[in-house]
Amino acid sequence: MKKIRLLGMHYSPGYCDMSGGSHGTSLQKQENGEWIISSTNSEDHNSPTVTMTFSVLPEALAELENFINTKKILSLSKRPKSDMFITDYSPWSYSFDYETKSFGKVKRSYCSFGQYLDYSKRDLELLDELSKRFSALYGEKLSETVEEDR
Repeated sequence: MKKIRLLGMHYSPGYCDMSGGSHGTSLQKQENGEWIISSTNSEDHNSPTVTMTFSVLPEALAELENFINTKKILSLSKRPKSDMFITDYSPWSYSFDYETKSFGKVKRSYCSFGQYLDYSKRDLELLDELSKRFSALYGEKLSETVEEDR
């Protein structure tokens, strides 16, 4: 797999959403070139949506991108589908926006994978490490907003 340059990333944890909960975290590059993490959470239909933004630690971002490249994390999307399925549950998932460069031409791509694939023990170890490296990105809290009406 070609070396990628990360443009953005989204993680949604696995959670039971029978009551209408919603959770997700995105890594985004801002127009000014700075990276932020935006975490959005709501516990149920009647709860407000809380969005918090954080600065991103540059060294942790470089380590994450290097990890994704050296461990070929995006190849996890090629795993076969599992026979597991749970109703009334939102499975965990990762998605990536990225660029590759080949013969001087830049190509923008998207990749995602989630819980309902058949992962090996080694894959699960890589996913655990990916989670740790993603969590290490959090820097200073920049803002918090609460949206009462959903």
